[in-house]
Amino acid sequence: MEHDDNQEAQQQGIDYQRLFEEIETVAVVGYSDKPARAGHFVSQYLAGKGYKIIAVNPKFGGEVDGLPCYASLEAIPQGTRIDVVDVFRNPAHVPAVLEEAAKMSPLPKYFWMQPGAENAEAAARATELGLIPIMDACMMAEHKALDSP
Repeated sequence: MEHDDNQEAQQQGIDYQRLFEEIETVAVVGYSDKPARAGHFVSQYLAGKGYKIIAVNPKFGGEVDGLPCYASLEAIPQGTRIDVVDVFRNPAHVPAVLEEAAKMSPLPKYFWMQPGAENAEAAARATELGLIPIMDACMMAEHKALDSP
């Protein structure tokens, strides 16, 4: 299966090694405070690897699990540099998340739709808007596969 993931990454033109070396801040849309949910454990894994995580979930105010938390991407202060918008939402909600991401300044470089959040139309629109879409890959799994610091 890893071979297929690597093939998919190559087809998308994503250099995961470079991505993980250049990013610093990840906005996690659909952050969960439940440890068994991917929106929680992927975020905590990335935070443990030194990435700054900003949780995005209207259920939590100000802070959750020691992370800054905002109700939406639009609520993140303008000027905050977000390198990756990492989405853990139902695919039907992803286009709206993308439109919020497109209004951010500066514009995030990557729009990552985690497994279960993939939306092909949003991926095509992300490209039109100047973001690099990523689908069919888990951010934590890709990081682990590279054994990045």
